Amino acid sequence: MVRSEAGMQRTRTAILDAATRLLSRRPDAAIAEIAEEAGVGRATLYRHFPTRESLRQGVGEAGIAEIAKAFEAAALDDLPADRAIARITAVVMRNGAQYAAVISQVDATHSDPADIDRVTRPLREVVDRAVRDGVLRDDLRGEAVFEMFTAILERALYLTIGDRMTPEEATEAALAIFLDGARKPA
Repeated sequence: MVRSEAGMQRTRTAILDAATRLLSRRPDAAIAEIAEEAGVGRATLYRHFPTRESLRQGVGEAGIAEIAKAFEAAALDDLPADRAIARITAVVMRNGAQYAAVISQVDATHSDPADIDRVTRPLREVVDRAVRDGVLRDDLRGEAVFEMFTAILERALYLTIGDRMTPEEATEAALAIFLDGARKPA
């Protein structure tokens, strides 16, 4: 029997979608549970992803690609720097929550550097522009500001996957802390 490329891609997508749903709720979900959720047998799942690590890698790569695509559609260059930072934060909270538990476990050395660049480049460019435009302070190295921003985004994502905040609440909290600081307003 000849398998069509489109059919194989549909099966792979169904497996990745099921793995994303289950692993975001329970990182230790069994392969059998993921196969059942995807509507395929374990043998089919293993044909597409021979190891648990390769499945995690596939989910992580799908998450990175989805966020990169959302950044490309977000028209960040058309917005003032502070609004671009808000848009980035909303995109990450909306699209990243389902992948956060898995992306953090993916080995970056096995990820496509072009995909990683598609996600990090827009953030770096907006942070650099915000410093140049006086939206963010210029007395800190740009790399430090970028690292702090991404750390805040990462922690906000964990609050959403732990159901301690909605994506909207996490977006507001991350923006308030990054743009205004955690100090109580005077």
